[in-house]
Amino acid sequence: MAHPGVMRGEDGKAPHIKLKEDEIARYVLLPGSPERSRLTASMFDKAEEKAFHREYLSFTGKYQGVDVTVMSTGMGVFSAATAVEELVDIGADTFIRIGSCATYQKEINLGDNIIATGCIRDEGCTLEFAPISFPAVPNLDVLTTLIESAREIGATYHTGVVRTCENFYLRDRSPKLNEQYARLGAVALEMELSAILMAAIDLGKRAGGILTVGSNLMTTENRYRGQRVKEFEMGEKNMILIALETIKRMDSK
Repeated sequence: MAHPGVMRGEDGKAPHIKLKEDEIARYVLLPGSPERSRLTASMFDKAEEKAFHREYLSFTGKYQGVDVTVMSTGMGVFSAATAVEELVDIGADTFIRIGSCATYQKEINLGDNIIATGCIRDEGCTLEFAPISFPAVPNLDVLTTLIESAREIGATYHTGVVRTCENFYLRDRSPKLNEQYARLGAVALEMELSAILMAAIDLGKRAGGILTVGSNLMTTENRYRGQRVKEFEMGEKNMILIALETIKRMDSK
């Protein structure tokens, strides 16, 4: 049943993601980039491309017998929130963000994985869901199963509070703010997770997030500069595997 506020076209498809009920699974992985959507689909046992409209590239298939969808959300909170709204409208109920991030902590290396225990809502989009004092936290079952899966595959991972922001480049011009968050123990900076968590909370669904470190704000190492690219790529694949194993474990409970 459609929830209030979501439109449908004459073909029954949600207007932005261009999908309908029989084209998705209840479990959805949400990378930012279409390239990561393709990479994730390549790790399914089988996958079929369903749609590519705007920033939303989707595949649905199976992973070890479990139906799963992956769909890119683009860059930023607004497109991520829209993705969750429309996916819930057509039947999805569990979401895991799989993305890249920068870290605030010197000892965290490029290629390490980060499982978010909460999210700083340093953006304006989610104010329409709840006041800023309301915390953006993952579903406990999703969170604990992500940790179990990371331990099982032996990946190097960290847990902690993640900050979601709206301006990609401002991070490089905010040394005092970076130092403050580092001192407080924040583990990562990224651009979509708070919207995914808050949209899921608002709609009564489950969500969580796991990230791969692509840069370090304290040491200035950055995979975009060609540093530790192989480590990042390995961490990215570990992240996807952890998310898929999490879905398999949750489906068996």
